[in-house]
Amino acid sequence: MDVAGLGSLLLLTLGAAIGALAVYFLTQRKANRREQELMTARALLSAEQEKSSAIERNEEQLKNAFKDAFGGLAADALSKNREAFLQLAQQQFKTHHESTKGELDQRAKSVSESLESLQKRFDKNVSQLHEAHGGLMGRIDVLGKETENLISALQTPKVIGNWGEMQLRKVAEIAGMEEHCDFDVQKNISTDEGRLYPDMIVRLPGGRSIAVDSKVPLKHFLASFDTETEEERAGYLEQHRRSVREHAKDLGSKAYWDHLEDTPDFVVMYLGDAVYQAAIQVDPKLPEDALRNHVILAPPSILIMALRTIAYSWRQEKFSEHAREISSLGKDLYERLKTLSEHFDGIKKGLSRAVKSYNSAAGSLERRVFVTARRFQDLGINPDVSLTSPPPVEDTPRALSAPELHETVSEEDPSDA
Repeated sequence: MDVAGLGSLLLLTLGAAIGALAVYFLTQRKANRREQELMTARALLSAEQEKSSAIERNEEQLKNAFKDAFGGLAADALSKNREAFLQLAQQQFKTHHESTKGELDQRAKSVSESLESLQKRFDKNVSQLHEAHGGLMGRIDVLGKETENLISALQTPKVIGNWGEMQLRKVAEIAGMEEHCDFDVQKNISTDEGRLYPDMIVRLPGGRSIAVDSKVPLKHFLASFDTETEEERAGYLEQHRRSVREHAKDLGSKAYWDHLEDTPDFVVMYLGDAVYQAAIQVDPKLPEDALRNHVILAPPSILIMALRTIAYSWRQEKFSEHAREISSLGKDLYERLKTLSEHFDGIKKGLSRAVKSYNSAAGSLERRVFVTARRFQDLGINPDVSLTSPPPVEDTPRALSAPELHETVSEEDPSDA
């Protein structure tokens, strides 16, 4: 590298160094100026804080001074006002006490009278409650005795049987059936082994019938309600279930259908609803097993539905019978109308013959008799009565247009027309 190049490089380096120093000094000067401004601001802030502290101290001193100055005055004024207030309050209280004492006495008297009246009413109600309680306890005792008597009576077979028959008859009447018309009670049936007595025989349309027997197994059913444990109650219900099953088996063995004419091969066993429900809850298959023995278990709801169906069948049978009777009456009426039409045709023919005879007689009267009679006038005989020719009959009987009458006419001999 030559000397000129080195010189230029040195100049550039020197210029850069001078520029860097100038920038440094300028930057340092600005920083110093900002630092001085910051110090000035801090000094001003410190002075303001001191002034504020001084003002707060002065305010506190003034508050204390005012508090000390007015404290005594307020205490004196308060003491005087308190004494005056107490005196005024005593006077007002005394006046108010005297004015309200009479009102309080009156109110106390009124309250006392009200309490006395309430006490009398209370005593009266208590007395009535005691009397009612005594009467109620007496009725409860009577009901208890009657319940015991009823339970004892229901354990008697004859009473149970009569009660069951009465319930069965009532169910039949509710279903719209009438005794001796739709059903019979206690009708005996003769068999080779003796006589059978079903509680009810229900008549069906077409001469058929169904036997219904009422069973009331209440012994174990009622005992199940007088137990202390569930196990004991379950035992009684199991015995009740067995009793119902035995009744169904015994009823099926009687075979009522073999001794009644044209009867379905089953018998209906009527049970009370509670008795039926208690049995099937223990043995749900009980109705199916009874049906295998040709026995249908029927509580009131099922029996009423069946009897209503039978009653409806009877109404339909009556309608059918009436329809057959109407058909027979229609046939008879048709035959009688046919006979009456024949009579009308005979009357028509008679009227036609009568008209012909009348016209023939009128013609003969006019052509022969009147001609001869008028000759008397020619002979000088002048009677007071003149002869008038009878008018001919031109009307003919009305022809009947009914086809049945035409058939009747066509069946007759044409020579009669």
